[in-house]
Amino acid sequence: MASLTLQRLTESTYIIPSPATMGVWVSDNQATLIDAGNDEEAGRQVLRLLTERGWNLEMIVCTHSNADHVGGNAFLQKRTGCRIAATSIEAAFIDHPLLEPTLLYGGFPSKALRNKFLMAKPSHVTDRIADDGVIPGSPLRAMPLPGHFVGMVGIVTPDDVWFLADSLFSEHIINKYPIFFLYDVAGHLGTLENLRHLHGSWFVPSHAEHTQNITALIDANERRIAGTLDAITRSCGDDGAPFDIILQRVCSMLGIVLDMNQYVLVGSAIRSMLSYLVDCGTVEPHVADGTVLWTCTSPGATNRSID
Repeated sequence: MASLTLQRLTESTYIIPSPATMGVWVSDNQATLIDAGNDEEAGRQVLRLLTERGWNLEMIVCTHSNADHVGGNAFLQKRTGCRIAATSIEAAFIDHPLLEPTLLYGGFPSKALRNKFLMAKPSHVTDRIADDGVIPGSPLRAMPLPGHFVGMVGIVTPDDVWFLADSLFSEHIINKYPIFFLYDVAGHLGTLENLRHLHGSWFVPSHAEHTQNITALIDANERRIAGTLDAITRSCGDDGAPFDIILQRVCSMLGIVLDMNQYVLVGSAIRSMLSYLVDCGTVEPHVADGTVLWTCTSPGATNRSID
């Protein structure tokens, strides 16, 4: 991987740009890391950056348990004895990484899915935190960011830097990967609306450039979700379709090529979106001849164009 660097945003808050950007809060040479990169090598480079400055790693605060955010945990905890903080439900995934591919696949994952991309090395969460409020033993504050994963949070530093985890993706990413993983679609749409009302000195999405204005990025993410929901609705059709046909049609519409990792990520996201559409009354499931057919129930919905 490319060499990691440290970039200062405010007096006490830094970022480490990477595929999933990390944050560092420093006070009296004690460092709190916000997420830990995607693997041991990321952890090794983070430790070097901190050590060169004479900073002691006191704690890692995990926004959520996806492997690209906690992959450096095990190495850093073994080397430094640092605490690791996460919400209770995300802690279960960090302590037991097999849960992530199990959730995505919906059963015991084959060896092809038990990989570094979907499973970090296990680490021990020492501090289970609430999804809203001050993190005990730290000046940092957690804020709930429901939607992308089961218990994801954002982290706010005392100097008003907002680490927004995977609540927003860059336009480059959403163009390259038109369906990004969502666990709770309604929760995510609510998160996007809440983000519109934030005021801060900097906003740091994990998968987009840090910025002082996130309005355009929120708009782009909302448009992409609306387009994906439309593609799924039209793929159901007025006569209904089984899930695998919906998956095939959506991938064809959006130009998505699947490997096994993308199959479980995209497939799970589409299932979440089907649940959302059912709850909205736009799609209705019917069991027939040993399969479930998903039918569009909104007149004219299958004739809309994709954004």
